[in-house]
Amino acid sequence: MRVTFEGGGAGTGPLSWGQLDIWLKMTTLGHSLAMGGTRPLPPGTTIDDVAGELRYLMSRYESMRTRLVFAGDGPPHQVVHGAGAIDLEVLDDADPAGVEARFRAVPFDHVHEWPVRMAVVRTAGVCSHVVLIMSHLVMDGAGAVRMMTETDARTDTPVEGHSALEQARLQASPAGVRQNAASLRHWDTHLRAIPDPGLAPSRDVRTPRHWTGVLHSTVLPAALRTAALRAGVEPAPALPAAFAIAFAQVTGVTVVPLRLISSNRYRAGLAGVVAPVSQMGLCVIDTAGGFTDVLDRTRRAALTAYKHAYYNRHDLNAVIAGVVADRGPQFSLDVSLNDRRLGGELQDVPRPERSEFAWVDRSDEPSSALFLSVDGSDEAVEITMYVDSHLMAPSEAEALLWAMESIAVAAAASSSSSESSVSSVSSDVPHVEEAVVAPTSS
Repeated sequence: MRVTFEGGGAGTGPLSWGQLDIWLKMTTLGHSLAMGGTRPLPPGTTIDDVAGELRYLMSRYESMRTRLVFAGDGPPHQVVHGAGAIDLEVLDDADPAGVEARFRAVPFDHVHEWPVRMAVVRTAGVCSHVVLIMSHLVMDGAGAVRMMTETDARTDTPVEGHSALEQARLQASPAGVRQNAASLRHWDTHLRAIPDPGLAPSRDVRTPRHWTGVLHSTVLPAALRTAALRAGVEPAPALPAAFAIAFAQVTGVTVVPLRLISSNRYRAGLAGVVAPVSQMGLCVIDTAGGFTDVLDRTRRAALTAYKHAYYNRHDLNAVIAGVVADRGPQFSLDVSLNDRRLGGELQDVPRPERSEFAWVDRSDEPSSALFLSVDGSDEAVEITMYVDSHLMAPSEAEALLWAMESIAVAAAASSSSSESSVSSVSSDVPHVEEAVVAPTSS
């Protein structure tokens, strides 16, 4: 079914910093980092209803009407179209999961294809499911929440915030040039000042190489919150503090160059943006001393990291390459944490009676070296961990997550927060049998 659309903001220009960051990551990993999924439809939903949703999306959001143009060896430019048409697949008695898998498996052709794929599945003639998959160039996590909220409400007020084309123009302005330069200095200064991480080679290189594990915990968020409040600070930095201490325990790296994901939506003109604006900030955490000491240093380091998580990724890659040339490849250590609870929209996650961990996927597709994505609330968290077994043995990666929980519990239980020290927390972790489950997309 062909669905026509039209919207404002047509034009051509360079990618914004957020788009460029995602584009370079997509290019490096070799896939579109697709977002979206499958959902059941309410009884009585018609094909015209689903087509109306697709028309709304394509008309309202400029990033969904964007294609790329390549000229030379540099990054592509974007073309935002003012009108067009897109196919809505109508499938009878198909498996929605299979449709989603097909949509995800085929890379988007960003030159000739809209970065959106949508299908409606009819079961026994009745519309039962819709599948919507988008390229990561369309939005980031916080943008996805915004898009879903507005789509459910069919918001018809003007889109808030600077479009990607407007962002790119502002980033080329004198103020944008100063911001970029300050961010690059932050990364360069800290990467040149930190001790050599000296991370030992993995003791258990596996095939497939990249592993995905998930921890469900009702203990961790409550313990972190208690420990932070006892120390007189807000809870947000407690998670990266616990991670840094756990990383030090497992690896021996005591000054941790952690990359924190900043949504950047606190910046002027970005609060209501759907297009990708999130980027990584470099947060260097010294794990010496007690939990309160580490927490205080993390709080200050994180604020600085978020301030400088806005830059031209091409330029940052050149800075990191310069540091690596001078100090060695270990200074490009790719260890990242994305606490998605900080975006203001909390996702419901399972609440087990006791903490549970399982490996859920293994793949040889390129992925991050060590990346933790955190969802949930103050009651329960779900930590999805992506780890390269060439960087860290899977058993050590699992131990890292259990150590985070143990560290938080010890800090919360301490009669005085200053008594909670790294040395006082046992590195022993409970044994958990590896779950045998069907591989899932990461």
